[in-house]
Amino acid sequence: MSRSRVILALLAVQTMFGTLPFFGQLAMRGAAGAPAASAGGLPPLSVAALRALGAALILGLAAGRRLFAVPVRDLGWLALFALLGVIANQALFLEGLARTTQVNAAVLITTIPVFTTGFALLLGRERASVPRLLGIAVGLGGALLLARLEQFDLSNQRITGNLLVIANSASWSLHLVLARPVLQRLDPLVVLAWMFLLGALALVPAGAGPLLAAWPAIPAVSWQAMIWIVAVPTALAYLLNIRALRDAESSQVAIFTYLQPLVAGVLAWAVAGERPTLRTLVSALLIFAGVALVQFGRGNGRNG
Repeated sequence: MSRSRVILALLAVQTMFGTLPFFGQLAMRGAAGAPAASAGGLPPLSVAALRALGAALILGLAAGRRLFAVPVRDLGWLALFALLGVIANQALFLEGLARTTQVNAAVLITTIPVFTTGFALLLGRERASVPRLLGIAVGLGGALLLARLEQFDLSNQRITGNLLVIANSASWSLHLVLARPVLQRLDPLVVLAWMFLLGALALVPAGAGPLLAAWPAIPAVSWQAMIWIVAVPTALAYLLNIRALRDAESSQVAIFTYLQPLVAGVLAWAVAGERPTLRTLVSALLIFAGVALVQFGRGNGRNG
């Protein structure tokens, strides 16, 4: 994949991931804008289980016979990627999103590049450079500006949700760093299919009970949101993301996470009728400047 296609793929991935907070809460609460205490939708673990199961079926069919051509020595890596990138990642994020606000979740997701860079440096996978560090700082500033940091709240009952989203960010970041060497020798589609197959084996039993208990009260809108979640910010987004990771540094992939708060803001405007503010425009400029700086510093940040 060429550099321009990698960038376009990462832009598309974060646009799709940026829709998850809205559709995730819609699926779990049964109505747009419903309070966190609402029990009218799908339980968080059930959403995670349905995401994993749906993606496993779609990607498993797409992989076909290639699914069985994985060397035995790599099965342990695939299990680890499933744990970090599917089981922990999705369960922690959805449980956190069910307890906190979309604003808090958007702020905390932007910690992914921080965790990713830390893990990459700790494991000796990448080297720091001034443009890359500056890009992370500028991009983070833009993301936090858009997410309205002054509304960030860790002093009430939302603290559990906030901590779960932070744990989700750390889990996803470690997966980004560890997966790249394996993706140099294995088909990304096969890796992704195995991740979701193994993830579904763990999440489906955990989510089945809550789903059956809530079934009579689940509204149609929750199921409609669930279809979007499985098709767009799960199967398609993960496939593009893992393909781009094969041709880009893990921290380079993570920097595009800063686009998620921007997408969330645009979605809120389109759905709720809110007009773009000066804050939104300034945030967008900062986010894109951060991405550009990381791209500029790419040549100075690789080991070997």
